[in-house]
Amino acid sequence: MSLFGDEDLPIVATRESELDFWNQTSFEQLAQQFRSGSMHHGVLLLGADGIGRDAFADEFARWVLCQNHSEVESACGDCKSCHLYESQSHPDYYPLAIEDGKTQIAVDQVRQLISSLQESAHQSGWKVANIHQVSALNQNSYNALLKTLEEPQPKTLLILQTEQLQQVPATIRSRSQLLSLSISDQEAIQAWLEDRKGHSTDDLTLALNLFPQAPYKAEDFANNGDAFKCGEFIFDIAFLLEAKEPALALAEKWLPDVEDCCLWMQLMMRDLLLFAQTNNKDLIALKGQQEAIEIICGILSNQGLLQLNDKIIELRSLIMKKSPVNLSSSWQSLLIYCTQLAQKFRRIA
Repeated sequence: MSLFGDEDLPIVATRESELDFWNQTSFEQLAQQFRSGSMHHGVLLLGADGIGRDAFADEFARWVLCQNHSEVESACGDCKSCHLYESQSHPDYYPLAIEDGKTQIAVDQVRQLISSLQESAHQSGWKVANIHQVSALNQNSYNALLKTLEEPQPKTLLILQTEQLQQVPATIRSRSQLLSLSISDQEAIQAWLEDRKGHSTDDLTLALNLFPQAPYKAEDFANNGDAFKCGEFIFDIAFLLEAKEPALALAEKWLPDVEDCCLWMQLMMRDLLLFAQTNNKDLIALKGQQEAIEIICGILSNQGLLQLNDKIIELRSLIMKKSPVNLSSSWQSLLIYCTQLAQKFRRIA
């Protein structure tokens, strides 16, 4: 029989944290700030898609709401609050995301969130809001959120997630604590990916070069055939600029993969701009597409490359914001624009 009462026994977490190991240090730093009372009530969580940003926000929300967070390093998994969170019915947790069929987080959603946060906590602890894509708010939604950031209720935490800091208005950034997730130990990430796959491959090495801050995106790229498709697509762009392929035919061929294509074009542009400036083939990350990179650089002048880069960024921004545009027409326009650039900004030999 124990000499101590149950209240004297140490609390041990009964669930395994889903936090990625490369984000552990950032989690511990934020937790320490929370314990010391120095953490801001609004945390702007910056991280690439594929770095585990959602998992980080989820784990930190669990831990803050856990009734034993002062005694455990991760949510205990055994208290009433943890059971409510696990069943997705915690009354003091407010996830906010784009609704099905919508393109933005509506102002009414934000107003409902603010109204809920102004109420007393149901579990007599903290209230946590988790806005999954803060860049998906429109101007009215941002304005509605500002007052809550300026005049927070006691024991209220807002987690604002974003992939790109420039997509968040300065008024929001200035009223939040920035926490940037990043990866410094690439060898550990490579070992982790190789262990999950069982062995190393050329596609995996390429993926790590392309997505050094997004291990999950690198894994998908290496494992889901994206590396092969990316290569085929970049050669098609080279053929398009050589006038060997018609723009509308390519637009139709790649329309089902248009979101991936915009990403692949950004990866392509990174190599194109580096190669155009340095003429150093060793800097090309897309080694399997080096011939295509050289063809494109041989056709487009530096000004043409920069204008193409601007158009790609513009379309990818519309896709990421889920802007209500005619995607098929925008995609066709981009490829037609490529052919126009090849005529207007042809590199002089």
